[in-house]
Amino acid sequence: MTTQSDTSRPMNLASPMPFLVGAFGILLLAVMDALIKGVAAQHPTSQIVFMRFACGLPWAVLALFVLKPPVPDGAMVRAHLLRGLLVVFTAGLFFYALAKLELAEAITLAFLSPLFLALLAALILKEPIPPAVLIAIVVGFLGMAVIVAGKVGGGVLDLARVLGIGAAILSAFFYAANLVLLRKRAQTDALGLIVLFQNLFPMLMIAPFAYLVWEAPDPRSWLIFAAIGLIGLGGHLCMAWAFARAQAGPLGVLEYTALVWGSAIGYLAFGEVPSWTTWAGAALIIAACLAVARRQIRK
Repeated sequence: MTTQSDTSRPMNLASPMPFLVGAFGILLLAVMDALIKGVAAQHPTSQIVFMRFACGLPWAVLALFVLKPPVPDGAMVRAHLLRGLLVVFTAGLFFYALAKLELAEAITLAFLSPLFLALLAALILKEPIPPAVLIAIVVGFLGMAVIVAGKVGGGVLDLARVLGIGAAILSAFFYAANLVLLRKRAQTDALGLIVLFQNLFPMLMIAPFAYLVWEAPDPRSWLIFAAIGLIGLGGHLCMAWAFARAQAGPLGVLEYTALVWGSAIGYLAFGEVPSWTTWAGAALIIAACLAVARRQIRK
């Protein structure tokens, strides 16, 4: 995400640094997902969502003091309150999916968000959907169907994993809705305020639900929660820095390195080996998303 002050910086398209920083940001976010999966069996989802943002808030406040953004107005606060609600849905559903699915599988289904974004942009922002993009959307959802089919193979329904897939798909939808709203704010709202609101408002919204199911974390869980907050904020700041200094189209391809990181971390940390249906579905979803991105770049 960029702000007006970000876009004023000259972009050196020949420099590899934005791509290296962006790739590192994706790695950090994959590590964060793995840490969340590591505590998902010990704590309720609403508590994990609360701790994710509560532990990220001190670092967001620190970033606020460093970046020194202007004082927000009422319209900005109201817009980010709505975004905060969407972030709660996005995080809660995705964290639930992480508890039920392999890491690479959950990350793959999150790639559906660009396809949902194209649909929502047409409905909300009245942006037309070209036939080529519509075909890409169909191909992407076909990839999703391949992944789901892999969980009901042999006529045995793995209900828990199917629910996890459903949660991951809904998470991608709410993430796309969040991005649609962000498009209206990214050119006027300062990065420091965006980061602050993205931690503060979801934390306050999920707090009552986390309180109802609260389970006292042990020292190991406290350490993991602290790492989740710091690593998550670091990943988002890396991506914001990279997008402020290079074109969004080429950088967007870096998102798919998350599948590589997720597969490697899932294997090393949890002994997970993605099935062939996961890889096949991922190939279809990634191809569809790249087709949509290529169409956007040509505009």
